[in-house]
Amino acid sequence: MENFFNLLARGTRSFAFAPTMEMPSFEYKSYEPKIKLERARTPNEIMRSAWEEVGFRMWEAIEETERKYEQQVAE
Repeated sequence: MENFFNLLARGTRSFAFAPTMEMPSFEYKSYEPKIKLERARTPNEIMRSAWEEVGFRMWEAIEETERKYEQQVAE
């Protein structure tokens, strides 16, 4: 096992950076959010969208349960 670690250490030395290497140049760009909102949502809009999402997920769960139930009945 010691030989393995010695071999590993020797191999990593061969990957050492050469002193003549230069840093690559890059252009700095400030962070820009991907989603730009026209205006802030009101609490009412936030709650409505949350309830719509909950309702959508509930219907998905019901459809999945129905599919599983139908498969059990068919077997």
